[in-house]
Amino acid sequence: MMIKVPNAKLSVTVQGTGRPIVFLNGYGSYKEIWTAQLTAFSRQARTVAFDDRGQGESTGSIATSLTQLADDLAVLLADLKLDRPLLVAHSMGASVLWAFRQQYPKIPVSGLMVVDQSPKMINTPDWPFGYHGLTSQTAPVQLRQPRAGHETLHGMVPAVINAFIRAENRQPFARTDGLALLKDHFEADWRGVVLQETMPTLFVTAAQTPYFNNGYGQWLIRRNNHLREVMIQNCGHDIMAEVPEAFNQTLRHFMMQNQ
Repeated sequence: MMIKVPNAKLSVTVQGTGRPIVFLNGYGSYKEIWTAQLTAFSRQARTVAFDDRGQGESTGSIATSLTQLADDLAVLLADLKLDRPLLVAHSMGASVLWAFRQQYPKIPVSGLMVVDQSPKMINTPDWPFGYHGLTSQTAPVQLRQPRAGHETLHGMVPAVINAFIRAENRQPFARTDGLALLKDHFEADWRGVVLQETMPTLFVTAAQTPYFNNGYGQWLIRRNNHLREVMIQNCGHDIMAEVPEAFNQTLRHFMMQNQ
């Protein structure tokens, strides 16, 4: 399915019926990274995954800002007529989620899930929970040079990695084309937005994440009683693709708690 947004069309996968769950990708990712969730939850929910503009099977140029992607999300929700969706956002997708909540506070949602993403990427003396090694001084280098190493601890499960690689082979992601978007993500500080959130919000963090110093979840929870954290063991950044059973169990429990 293709959904028209300004100057682009989004490639969208919709499966199942029932309570809507919308999955948001990280930077340079593909909707296929949610394969295990679409398979598991389409039996009980209306699951939605999509490629951001200019990425994967979506058309147009890569977005230059998080607000542009938040606008696209608002169009998608309206086009599909989704009633109080649960939004599940991975990595940079969480920045899109917070931009959406800031820009469209009156669009109702049933809950929010943030997967392995700090609300502020740049580290400062009073914020040690950003992206490893990222400061205002190192940002120009980190922007152009991807971090060495692997996102996962043990790799994605076969069903997900096979689907992901097929998508990547069809539409390779040109990282340099998205540097304006990545810069916006690097520079965003969503702590104020998160601390004002009144909907049930779950931070799902990876115990062995290669990207962040864990602790931001507890920092946020101490300041907003609408927030919770679940830390999942034995996985890296792509929790939902590396340990999908543990992730899906966490998502099911969150859904049951927040109808």
